[in-house]
Formats: sequence, structure tokens, C-alpha cells
Amino acid sequence: MTTGIEVATTIPLPTTLLGTTIKVKDSLNVERDAPLFFVAPGQINYQVPPGTATGNATVTVVTNGITTAVGTMTVNPVGPGLISANSNGVGVAAAVVLRVTTSGAQIYEPIATFDQGAQAFVPIEIDMGPDGEQIYLIMYGTGFRGNTGLNNVTVTIGGTAVPVLYASGAPGFIGLDQANLGPLPRTLIGRKVVDIVMTVDGVAANPVQMSIK
Repeated sequence: MTTGIEVATTIPLPTTLLGTTIKVKDSLNVERDAPLFFVAPGQINYQVPPGTATGNATVTVVTNGITTAVGTMTVNPVGPGLISANSNGVGVAAAVVLRVTTSGAQIYEPIATFDQGAQAFVPIEIDMGPDGEQIYLIMYGTGFRGNTGLNNVTVTIGGTAVPVLYASGAPGFIGLDQANLGPLPRTLIGRKVVDIVMTVDGVAANPVQMSIK
């Protein structure tokens, strides 16, 4: 689809790389150029243009003025997906915890570590700390910033409901969403590896995991 490989290096993202443009025509027949992250002969990563109407859309790849590919997709208000540390949508979440100590200090901690033997990220057991210490989870995904309100965003960890404090765009990133959860209930102590399940406007995301000591 392109003549080579190029990665965008500027923000706002460009709409042309190596002479290649992605055009998205939405269900209202409005066509917009898509911001491009990356182009290669066999793969193009792009952001669905902001303002694209929901419904069926046509995606056209134009390289040096010539149409090289045409496809269709369905655009929904939400389509929640959670990112995993191993980039495959399963296993330990791409997330960090924020520990607020009894003195008010705030400490960020990873929830995953790379296991050389397994050649994969595995969970780190999170210590909930003494009474009075609070643990918040900050996890990353996509497709949930269009939610109709936090009251329609639910998250359970190990089957236990967790307060959702924020579920929208990740500040400073394009196309990345962020959910801030907590404080985590102390009833989770000792549960070890547990599933994190998010539902947005009735649509479930892929479950990911964390481990609690």
C-alpha cells in the first residue's frame, strides 16, 4: 500500500506519509483524512478522524494519487479494549498503581515485570499495605472515551466492584484512553491473580489481570 516504511514524528499527526493518505467517509458521506501513526507496504496504523459519524464507513488508501486499497468498517460510539503488558490483549494489564501512604506520599509502582525465562511480562504481587494506605489502579486502553458518563462505566477486580474515577483520553497521547480506579477494596488482599473486567455503556472489554498479595 506504500512505497516504504515511515513513522510519524510530529504532533498533530500528519495525514500524509510517503505520499500515502487514508480517507474515511462516514455514514453521513463526510470524508476526512485520517491522522497517520505509521505506514508500510503491508500495514498502516491510523486514527479514526475525530468527528466521524457512527455507522458504516468506507476507508480508502491513496498513494501518490492512486487508490491502492478500499475497505469498510463499522464505527460505534464505544468499543472498549484494554491493553495488556504483552500487547496481545490478555494476561497482565498495561497499568500502574498509585500508592497513597498514610503520610500522604504518592508512589507509582509497576504491576508487571519481564520474565526472561518465559519471555513475557508477568504480574507483580501488589502489597495493599497497612490500614489507611490507599491503592489506585491506572490502566490503559482504547475505545471508551466516548462513554455517556462515569455512571455507565463499571469495573470489577476479582469480581469486586471498584470505583471508576476517570475514563477518557490519556493526557498527552493520541488515540490512547485511560481509566483511573480506586481506592481498591481491602477485601482483595490475598486474592493473588485476579481478572479486571470493564463494561462501558453495556459493552464489555477484554479482561486483563493483576495480582494482589
